[in-house]
Amino acid sequence: MAALTVGDVFDEAGQLREECSLSAAQTKGGKPRMVYLTNQAVRSALNDYLRERSESEHGKVHRGAALFRSTKGGGFSPNTLQQLLHKLHERAGIIGGRSHSGRRHFATSLIGKGVDLKSVSVLMGHSSVAMTAHYAEDNPHRLRRIVAELA
Repeated sequence: MAALTVGDVFDEAGQLREECSLSAAQTKGGKPRMVYLTNQAVRSALNDYLRERSESEHGKVHRGAALFRSTKGGGFSPNTLQQLLHKLHERAGIIGGRSHSGRRHFATSLIGKGVDLKSVSVLMGHSSVAMTAHYAEDNPHRLRRIVAELA
């Protein structure tokens, strides 16, 4: 997230992209991948954010500018963004929340909904399904549902 620019997420016309192609330099693990911005709540929040930012910058948001700005006006370093997310988790009362929590929630939610591990592996940018399998926790409700579907 720290490496994203406005142009990575919004096209030349200022429209939010549904598919964002991220370079190896922008991703965890250094592997290029696609990110799909299809969640309507996320899309709405990003559109509102860019609209407010455009107003505060008098309509001059440059495509090469950091998508998320620090209080100093530049982009975040990965470490500073981790620290900010940690503080936000604390304020929200989320015990044990870390910057990786969003990735973990994304993976475990997909697996819990029955998405195959190979697809989750691709979306996570993992080099092997074995790495993704660590997210497939032994959730008793999910296991019960799986067995019940066999009957």
